[in-house]
Amino acid sequence: MELKYIDVHTHPFKEYYDDPFAIVSEWRKMDMEKLFIVGTSKEDSLELMELCKKDKEFLHPIIGIHPTLASGKEDGAFLETIIDKDVIAIGEIGLDYHYNDSPSKEIQKESFIAQLEVAKKHNIVAMLHIRDALDDAFDIITKEEYKDLKIVMHSFSGDLEFVKRILPFKNIYFSISGVVTFKNAKTLQEAVLNIPIDRLFCETDTPYLAPTPKRGQPNISPYVQYTYKYISNLKNISEDEFVIQIRNNIEKVFGV
Repeated sequence: MELKYIDVHTHPFKEYYDDPFAIVSEWRKMDMEKLFIVGTSKEDSLELMELCKKDKEFLHPIIGIHPTLASGKEDGAFLETIIDKDVIAIGEIGLDYHYNDSPSKEIQKESFIAQLEVAKKHNIVAMLHIRDALDDAFDIITKEEYKDLKIVMHSFSGDLEFVKRILPFKNIYFSISGVVTFKNAKTLQEAVLNIPIDRLFCETDTPYLAPTPKRGQPNISPYVQYTYKYISNLKNISEDEFVIQIRNNIEKVFGV
């Protein structure tokens, strides 16, 4: 069969490209089946919804406010004003305690919960950005009220210990970026080895995190194939089998 790849997390915005639609149309010819275009702000959430209208088969919108731009409850209210039936998830949302100049933990949590509620109300996926905040995030996403909400940890970089804590919660999935291909990513590789393949997705986080052998270059969505190849090799299954499995996971979780 002809292998086609899906990138569940990419940012082809005007911030990085003169003509995002021309760029994604190029990528389409490079063995890509679908791109999930993910928002981080009000501006790019609006931008990506317009972009996705240009090719609904190929481009799928995910809208959300990143934790470093959080302004509290109003983030959820904003999403409600722009959401439509094509939106397949809310993201990337979550907690990021890495920088000192980010909004307070309280504001971030308020924003995170408000946006989780939008995903829950519309019965769509929540795609999370969690950085240096795994314990606080765990406390929120494992609450009883979210047990039926499908949750995807974007660019997951936790360890095996954290994976073991999450696995009993069958509604939580892991999206793996090119970081897993890095030579020094032993902890993540061990974690991924222990995640069942029906709980996995692959992503690029373009234009960031280019995988080996493209490390140090700007990332593009077609490079997601290196992550597919790496993980199928790591798990000792054929790439075809892994591509089909991810396709099935996407259908089951995102409904596309």
